[in-house]
Amino acid sequence: MTIKTIFFDLDDTLLSDELAVQTAIDRTTAFLVSKYPRIKAEAFEAALRNRAVTLFDTYAIYDFTVQIGISPFEALWGDFTDRTLRFPELAEVVKTYRQQVWSMALADVGISDNRLAKLISLMFIVVRTENSVPYMDTYASLEALYEQYQLVLLTNGSPSLQKLKLEKAPKLRKYFKKIIISGDFGQGKPAPDFFNFALSRAQADIATSLMVGDQLFTDILGANAVGMKSVWLNRKDTPQSEVARPDYTVKSLTEVVDLLEKEGI
Repeated sequence: MTIKTIFFDLDDTLLSDELAVQTAIDRTTAFLVSKYPRIKAEAFEAALRNRAVTLFDTYAIYDFTVQIGISPFEALWGDFTDRTLRFPELAEVVKTYRQQVWSMALADVGISDNRLAKLISLMFIVVRTENSVPYMDTYASLEALYEQYQLVLLTNGSPSLQKLKLEKAPKLRKYFKKIIISGDFGQGKPAPDFFNFALSRAQADIATSLMVGDQLFTDILGANAVGMKSVWLNRKDTPQSEVARPDYTVKSLTEVVDLLEKEGI
């Protein structure tokens, strides 16, 4: 049977969250170095990334963020204004988390200044909020597909935050019949229940559906669990895993279009 519905991941599949975060770090770090020329940008970035990751899992809310699929770097800028589940608790936790991350990263490079930590924390939020970065092949690929297939966005994260990302890249919305966010459901990829919920919402048949995403252990593993065909978007030549097995592996969204048009999957 030929494919009728394509489920697309959002972050680092259609929008480069990695590049958007890097831009915010670069601008924030450049400001810091302008104030403290003795600080090495690379050293501060390393300290920031280390503190962001290692501190995040010390909070009681961490299990919830794993369940929904919220990263430490999203916690550095998201408002989490959702009133459902444990999002109000997360909104409070991230206030402390951000101050700790930036203060500790500054301390790691020899600076003790809580006011500066607050300032660069806010700067990071502003820069990251304004940057939704589509890949060069995103719009052309979606344009080639959306009239022939039902396209569904299937993304982990906070509904308010994922919707904000889409607002900053407004051309994306027109391509999708449904936008399904883990924070609206209560579980995220790779949970089979979330995939089954998405299939039901899209009124899609699993035999004629395809998952496209960049993450083996969320997008592909979840598709494997429910028996859905999958395409792993492996832009960085990441090694294959024995745990998650994509049906197809590509290096660009353009290759997804080619698979559908030329291979007839």
